[in-house]
Amino acid sequence: MAAKTEEILRLYQEGKKAGEIARELGLKYQQVYSVLRRAGLLKPKLKEPSPEEYAKFIAGIDIQSVRLTEAHAKLERNPSGSLRFAVDPKSVESFGPEREGEGFWAGLALKLVFEDEQGPFGYVQVRVAVYYASPVFPDEGTFQTFKERNLPVNVWPYLRLYVDFFTSQMGLPRLVLPALKV
Repeated sequence: MAAKTEEILRLYQEGKKAGEIARELGLKYQQVYSVLRRAGLLKPKLKEPSPEEYAKFIAGIDIQSVRLTEAHAKLERNPSGSLRFAVDPKSVESFGPEREGEGFWAGLALKLVFEDEQGPFGYVQVRVAVYYASPVFPDEGTFQTFKERNLPVNVWPYLRLYVDFFTSQMGLPRLVLPALKV
């Protein structure tokens, strides 16, 4: 079975899904799935809250505090010509929930790299945390939904503010991030 396991892992690393691997190797889907889970390559499916459960969770939370927990900005050289930036979805990462007192901390981290015709010339990296008072600490499924729906809406305006501030302080044209579309 060691050879089969290696083959399953190799095919998965090539981008094939468990069902495709099972068909290609003549194995049962569950066998392939089990190998991939044991290897830590598949995450268990989270139980999503029902709309009613989620509405109850949201009704019970309240923003109490917002903190800039990390900020880095660096201008490595003076830019020339046309300037570019991109907000890559992978450059925005959520974090939390971290229990504290009668609530939890959660937030977003963003890194933007600035480029011109010669390539990268600087960056801004910002991390903003929000403290939510909440009678209920969110389970994994609830937090997954929260970080996709509500957390970006709550934190994005602060990220926009800091990016605008840092770019102007770096002597660059002020950069206002686009509106967040959730």
